[in-house]
Parts: sequence; structure tokens; C-alpha cells
Amino acid sequence: MLLEELAKKKTLNVDFHNHLQTGSDFRTKPKGFREKVLNMFLEEGFSDLTGILDKLMDSELDVLYITNYEDQRYETWTSVEQLQRAVNEGYEIEQGDYFTLARKEGKIIALGKSQEIPTAQGHVLVSGVKRNKEISSNNSLEETLWETEECELKTADHPYAIVEHSGTLRNSKSPERDAYLFDALEKNGNFSFVSMPFSPANYLAERASKKYQIPLLENSHGHHPKDIGKTYNTFDSSYLNYSSERSFRDSIAYAVRNNNFERTFTPIPFWRVFHHILMIVLHKILKK
Repeated sequence: MLLEELAKKKTLNVDFHNHLQTGSDFRTKPKGFREKVLNMFLEEGFSDLTGILDKLMDSELDVLYITNYEDQRYETWTSVEQLQRAVNEGYEIEQGDYFTLARKEGKIIALGKSQEIPTAQGHVLVSGVKRNKEISSNNSLEETLWETEECELKTADHPYAIVEHSGTLRNSKSPERDAYLFDALEKNGNFSFVSMPFSPANYLAERASKKYQIPLLENSHGHHPKDIGKTYNTFDSSYLNYSSERSFRDSIAYAVRNNNFERTFTPIPFWRVFHHILMIVLHKILKK
């Protein structure tokens, strides 16, 4: 079992929030003029799971949660076809209900599933979601959290984001009450259109974490291959249970709730903020 082999590592570096988005959506389906124009501005994305695994093998990460956002990104990247391609490229693969594990040249990577869920109040990140489970979107915050399981990790991702009504605590009439509905708050390591690395949103998330004594996760919220492995959370294996994948999933959630982890924060170069904005603008224009 690859999970038992992973247990030999003293620490695990985990990113709970990565969309693997920029480039990949269009570079895998270059069907027309719009996609060709976008590809002129987008840096190289991933064309298959093998490319993702190759990138992870060269990074500091051990566990990456691929984040669905009203789609099935995790299921797409870990489909039977994608797994077979990875096997053909020399990867040993084991897929379960909660994780897809891959080994090559002695290094083991675990892929998990997160879901970023829009609610009436803002966005919620739920990590450790079962492969065949999908949590409903656009309900109230309370309804969304009610739909989650106890050992799924509930994070207020970019809780003070200022656009698109995505900040759950910024939009809350009772932020202290609502903060305690979550297992953790999130600070974004890499640029997203809702929360820059040095934005007031990140500062407010840090301040709320200290004020309410709620753990603060530092996740990449990555949208680009270069975002992988820059920002993550480090867990001591002594806090984790490797006896089964569900126990492993649950123990990660327990470790977060008890603040038993360290954080590594690496913001992206500032010039890429402008590149990312350009990508978003072109995406919206050419999608019309």
C-alpha cells in the first residue's frame, strides 16, 4: 500500500486549495479562434495527469487537494483514462474513495478532492470530500455546512475577499459567530482575483485567526502550474493516522483543528498579478 509507504515520511506538505486551472481548460481543447487567442497569452498548462504528477515530483508538496468549483476537476484529472496514461509513463497508481496515490522513483504523491462552494454569504472550501460526493452550491452558509460530514475539513477560504461576494466573514452580520462554524480560516499564498497576497483580505484573515483563536491555513489557491508547491501547510506524521485512507483524511482534519501544523507562505512575483488579470479579462471577453 502506497499510503503505508507515505507514512515513512516524518512530515507532509499539504496544499488544500489548488484549481489547476490556467491554461489547462483551453490547451486541452483548442477548438477555435477564441482558444487560440487565449493560448497566445496563457503560459503552458497541463494536458494530462502525468504532467501534474511530474510537476509535483519536482515540488515540495506531498499532498495536493485538487479543487472543484462547480465542476468535476478532480474526477477529470483522476479518470481511468488519465490514470492509465500515468501508468504508461512509469507511475504506480492506487486510487481509493478519498485519495489517488502515485509513486515514481521512490517519491509518493497523494491527490485529494476539495470543493470550493459558493453560498449565499460567500465561499466555503471543503477538503477530504469523497470522490463520488458533490455538495450543493448557492445555498445558505448554514445549509452548506449542514450538508458536510464531520471529518470533512471546513475552511473559510479568502474570508474577507472584497469582490464577487465571496468573503464569508466580510459579508457576515455576525462574523464572530460565523467564524466558529469553520475548522479554519484561509490566507491565500498566490494571486487570485479575490485576494492578492498582500491585500487587506489576507491581513484581516490573519487578524481574525488570532482574535477568534481559529487555525489559519495558508493555501495556494493556485490557478497556474507555477503556483504548485509555493505555499503549503506542514504536518508532523506523528499526528496523522495512516492505517486507512479515511483515517488519514480524518487525522489531517483533526490536526488542523488542533493547530498542529506549520505554514510556508511564498507570494508570487508581482508582475504575474497583471498577467493573471489579463487572462481573466480575455477569458470573459472571448467567452461571450
